[in-house]
Amino acid sequence: MNIGDLDRSAALSQARKLSKIGGLYVPESVRNFEDLPISGPIEIERISLAAAQRGGAILMSSGGTTGQPKLCYTPYHQAIDRLLKEWQPLSPQSVLLNLFNPGRLWGAHYFIQALADASRCTVAPTGPFVSDEASNWIEFLQGIHVNALAGAPTGLADFAQGALNSVGQLPIESIIWMGEPWTKTKIETVRKAFPSAGFWCDYGSVETNSIAVNSPGCDLEKYHLLEGQLIETDDQGALLTRIGEGWTVPIIRYRLGDLIKPTTCRCGRPRALLIEGRADNAISLCSALLSTSKITSLAYDCTGVEEVQLLLSCRSPDQKSADRITLQFTGNADASKVSKYVQENIHNLASVAKQYPQSFNAKKVHQLRRILRTNKIPQVIWVTDDE
Repeated sequence: MNIGDLDRSAALSQARKLSKIGGLYVPESVRNFEDLPISGPIEIERISLAAAQRGGAILMSSGGTTGQPKLCYTPYHQAIDRLLKEWQPLSPQSVLLNLFNPGRLWGAHYFIQALADASRCTVAPTGPFVSDEASNWIEFLQGIHVNALAGAPTGLADFAQGALNSVGQLPIESIIWMGEPWTKTKIETVRKAFPSAGFWCDYGSVETNSIAVNSPGCDLEKYHLLEGQLIETDDQGALLTRIGEGWTVPIIRYRLGDLIKPTTCRCGRPRALLIEGRADNAISLCSALLSTSKITSLAYDCTGVEEVQLLLSCRSPDQKSADRITLQFTGNADASKVSKYVQENIHNLASVAKQYPQSFNAKKVHQLRRILRTNKIPQVIWVTDDE
């Protein structure tokens, strides 16, 4: 099933043009859109590099936590004009605090700077704060009249906790978030600190830039595909195609890593979609095939579990089969009860754990691991056995 609609002949024509600058070869015999080859990060890098050699670009990188890093040369405009036609979280009256990490080829910080520029608002590019540090900044931020925030949920929750620990308050009206999903604890913390804020999300990736958007009138977990694009749903990861001018990179049937399905949203706008998770969340543990999302979902069902992270231990970073799974969590739950509950509801995990007792365990921790480059907390991290 598809989300969105495109002129198929125009897409075929674009595919042939892209084949000359790094895209996949398109046989002359191809007449149907569905017969076009499926592209990936290699083609994105080649095509975006070709464009950068003509007009310049910002070199950005994604991945590296659960997969190989992906490079993309993003034009300076970052498709902001296209985005603002359908999504306007800021106004000239906004004073925005940019909590995204700068540098290290991480693109979110620079995307927010470009968005603020196009929105003609004031932006303070501070980067992230830890909770104790944030509370010390509140008086200053009140003085410059900050009323909007941008960051990943982890950084936003840190800042919100700092605000809650402070005497002062900030009249936040808009919160722009992206980069990772919310957990129940994080969203509750942010809403408690900033009860009047509307939530805005731009869904995409470093390679694709903006794909779909979410606004305050939407269900928090649902998005709307931007015009000029088509998504084909697929069990191996949705396929994205876009045509027209103004995008960061033209794309023909690019394999996204996410499982996406059409849905409806309370706002009533068209092209609504739901992201169900990663297509590559199946792992092997001692020859048993398991779903990482199933394990984390069950852990969240346990009373007292706040946030969950899986450490997948292997003999080498290139090995995609785990020797051991450590389910780390924050909160006040009993680790043995969490482990027992997860195993009771995943039969083959229980069988493996019975035969290999050290292959799975749950562990309560004070803080989950973060990626320093992005200040995000990934749900899954591959580690070598000597880490």
